[in-house]
Amino acid sequence: MSKAQTLIEQFYQEEIARKAEEATFTPLEITVSSADMALISTISKRFSKDKSVLVREAVSQALLDMFSALEPIERKILAKDADELAKGIAAEIAEEQSIDGLEVSGINWVQQDKNCIKEERKAEKEKAMQQAQAAKAVLNNQSNEPQPEMTEQAHTVELDDDTDEDLLVGTTDESNDELVTESEDEITAEESEKERSIFG
Repeated sequence: MSKAQTLIEQFYQEEIARKAEEATFTPLEITVSSADMALISTISKRFSKDKSVLVREAVSQALLDMFSALEPIERKILAKDADELAKGIAAEIAEEQSIDGLEVSGINWVQQDKNCIKEERKAEKEKAMQQAQAAKAVLNNQSNEPQPEMTEQAHTVELDDDTDEDLLVGTTDESNDELVTESEDEITAEESEKERSIFG
């Protein structure tokens, strides 16, 4: 088989796969605003994409974001319900089109819930690591800070203490001088009385 024949065979296989996938699609009638429709038309024209395909892909991505935003407990319940409903829809389509073993297309929501849990745990671990690193950095900065020098108030207190000691020493010296003077006066008075008694 030549390369051209192989390419044609590939096209046939792609067509079969596309039809099998499209067979599981469920029609949905929606109305959008004129602004949204204008953007859909502009993007589909720019990238030569069918409008229905563009809208289908946009809705799928929006549903992924909405699903991730659900509370974990509720998300788990809704994922199970959605997968069961998808199997029922696929079974109805298979019966209408007489197709055996039609598989559900799109996202498996139970598996997507597990992926969300993994991402959430990963984000929590990264957040905890960042907080631990930040706390460690703060402690390192505090230990590297120089000790503060003695403040002016501390100097003043020391000077006041020295001044008080000087005053205390001065007061003690003055008291000693007064005691010596009083003792000398008493001795002089006693000697004078003795002289008077002798020569009296």
